[in-house]
Amino acid sequence: MANITMYLDFISPYAYLAFKQIGRGLHDRTEITYRPILFAGLLNHYGQLGPAEIPHRREWTFLQALWQGKEAGIPIQLPKSHPFNPLALLRLAIAETNSGNPTRETCDRIFEFVWNRGIDVRDENELAALRNGITLDRDPSDPAVKEQLKTNTEEAIANRVYGVPSFHYNDKIFWGNDSLKMLEAYIDGDPWIDENWSKPDTVTVGIKRRA
Repeated sequence: MANITMYLDFISPYAYLAFKQIGRGLHDRTEITYRPILFAGLLNHYGQLGPAEIPHRREWTFLQALWQGKEAGIPIQLPKSHPFNPLALLRLAIAETNSGNPTRETCDRIFEFVWNRGIDVRDENELAALRNGITLDRDPSDPAVKEQLKTNTEEAIANRVYGVPSFHYNDKIFWGNDSLKMLEAYIDGDPWIDENWSKPDTVTVGIKRRA
């Protein structure tokens, strides 16, 4: 059985859509480890802005997420504010188990909290209700939980992850909810993936924009 690591941050609507879709096509025939990471940590490492931090792209991101949800039959309601600080949600997910890898059920609960209720996810009462619905092995404020999130993010960077959602399988990274069909084809043995995987490496950088 294939073993996949899904790097995710609940702040991403594309991670939400991918999480819902991977359950339809791969969950019953793969072992999936859900690994919470801090998307902002990736952005800082690569010196980038997030989609919701770029004017016009921000609005398009939300519109496209709504469209993709409609097309895939995945209910989605935009939160009242975005971007927001996802640390509480990420630490909550990690604190569910001593291993630091949350269950699919808890990931689903948190994703639904953000992307299918249309609420202000910063609301302390809402956060408390979410936390009360999850059985935790550890306190989310435990320094070990905070350190685990940092370690997860560093691991993702070491594995060449630059965005969420990303799927790590067989030393390859598949990025984005629209990469799931490609990932599934690779798991099913499609030789095209290996035959073409290194072709982008042959393309040289023609020009670099000045900072």
